[in-house]
Amino acid sequence: MKRLFLVAALAIFAAGVSAKSNDAEAGIRRANSDFSANVHAANAQAIVDNYYAPDAVGMAPNMPALHGREALLHFWSGFLTAGAIDLILTSDNVTQSGNLAVEMGHYDLSITPPGGQVIKDKGKYLVMWKKTNGRWWAVEDIFNSDLPLPK
Repeated sequence: MKRLFLVAALAIFAAGVSAKSNDAEAGIRRANSDFSANVHAANAQAIVDNYYAPDAVGMAPNMPALHGREALLHFWSGFLTAGAIDLILTSDNVTQSGNLAVEMGHYDLSITPPGGQVIKDKGKYLVMWKKTNGRWWAVEDIFNSDLPLPK
């Protein structure tokens, strides 16, 4: 009887861990899809309001860390003026512990400047997520290119 109880308890625990992992993955994938759509629409305000926690930190390449939504809005507003932008975020791994999750992934980026040639980039990212009021928010976001610097 003890053995049956132990097996049942382990099964319930495993189901709970799986459900939490699926919760984080599903929420993060939705957030990434919305993020990419807002990048394509050049809507910096929607990116910041719907993706980043109020105290989020963004760590873009070749610049100091961006602290808070105002700094992130300034960054994305400037970046989105580069032209028509397509961004695909692919989540490779999500590890969750309670209301925190870490996502590792890669991106594919295309920028078409007005009257210019398409600029392509690909790279990787790492995002620390926190679930607040039933929603996953990016708290720390770092990304960088896989491509060598132009010569």
